[in-house]
This record gives sequence, C-alpha cells and structure tokens, in this order.
Amino acid sequence: MNLKQFKSPILSRRCAPRRGEAISPQGNSSLCSERRFAFGALRFPFCIALMLLVLTCATSHYVRPDEVTEWDYTYSDTDMKILAEKMVMSLAEFQLPARPDSGKPTIAFLNIGNRTSQHIDTEGIAEKIMVALLKLGKFRIVDRELLKQQAKEIALQEMQRIDVEGAVKLGQLIGADYFLTGDVMSIEKTKGATTLAYYKLTMRLVDVRTSEIVWADEQELKKKSKKAWYE
Repeated sequence: MNLKQFKSPILSRRCAPRRGEAISPQGNSSLCSERRFAFGALRFPFCIALMLLVLTCATSHYVRPDEVTEWDYTYSDTDMKILAEKMVMSLAEFQLPARPDSGKPTIAFLNIGNRTSQHIDTEGIAEKIMVALLKLGKFRIVDRELLKQQAKEIALQEMQRIDVEGAVKLGQLIGADYFLTGDVMSIEKTKGATTLAYYKLTMRLVDVRTSEIVWADEQELKKKSKKAWYE
C-alpha cells in the first residue's frame, strides 16, 4: 500500500477539534497542518524501521567448495587446502626406499600439534593430507583409528611426542616404516584496524627403527585483514 494514499483516521474527520480544544481564527486549517506534521513525523521512523527489517533478513545459499574464503585474518578452509596441498606435493617428490614385500613404504600419521591462539581442526589437516597421499599410490597408510587404539594399549597417550622405545614398539605393532607428524603455528600482529596473520605448517617424516628425521618441510602463508568502521 502506498503510504501517500494512506488516510489517517484522525485526518479523515476534517481535522475536527478535540473536546476543549481552542479553534484558531483561521479555522481548522492550522489545526490540520499541525496534525499532518505530527503524522508525518511518526511515519518517517516507521519507514526506516521497515527498510532495516527488509535489509537484515537472513539468507542462505550454496557456494562451490573450492570457492576462496577471504573474510578475515583467521584460519579458514582455504588456508587448510593450500597448506595441505603444498605439503603433499613436497612429500611426493621425496624418494623413500621401497619395501621388499610391497614396494610401498608404510606411513603412520601421528597428531598435528596446534601452536596457534585459534581453534584449528588439526584432525582435518591430517585427514586431507592422508587422503591425498593415498591417491598418489606411492605409500601405504595405516588406519588412524587402529593407530590410536594400539597407542592406548602401550600407554602412549600423546602420539605427537613419542620416545625412541615407544616409537619402535608402536611401529612394530602396526607394521609402519615411518611416522608422519607436525605442527601448525601462527603469529598475529595488529595495528589500528589492520591485522596481519602468519601461518606455518611444519611436517616431519621419522624412521620408526632409528627415530631419524628422513624428510621435513614447512609451508607458509600470510593474510592481511582490515576491519570496517562499523565493526
């Protein structure tokens, strides 16, 4: 309905004076003007509130999984994909000695430590790297649930930090040649409304029998974010 065509019940009565209200010498014209002004003043905030209600209505729609997430400086799914893919490419180029039986070295994926101030799903990073390594067809990967179960049986509660004796024992139980482990860390700097975030994923491949680090690499990325004036 057009608000201009809306007739107020007050104004439709020819601006009749209320009981006890004095009538000006100009008749009802001045009284009508005053009441129209008061009604217009009430109508303006109503229109503003209606517009705000329409603009703030929640919406939802699908986006492509490969769409880049660039909302702010915090860790995102895009960051996880970039770091994991670069790490897999680096490990794929490294030549590990072949096994006499299968020709493929067996890797057991330990935990990835979170050394950032944010809640980062390091299990998601590990699973993404694991799936990518399997697709390469160059490695055999130990099931992570089996790895966790065997670690509990020999009282290795922290799979990210395993001593030599524990590593050899766990490796023999699960038939692994190498342990793959790592850490993700971050540095955040804020100046005014601008925040600069640096992320680094470090991975190490450890020989089960000797505890020697036979391969290591680190992948980095940096993000810059600026807050809007209303945030």
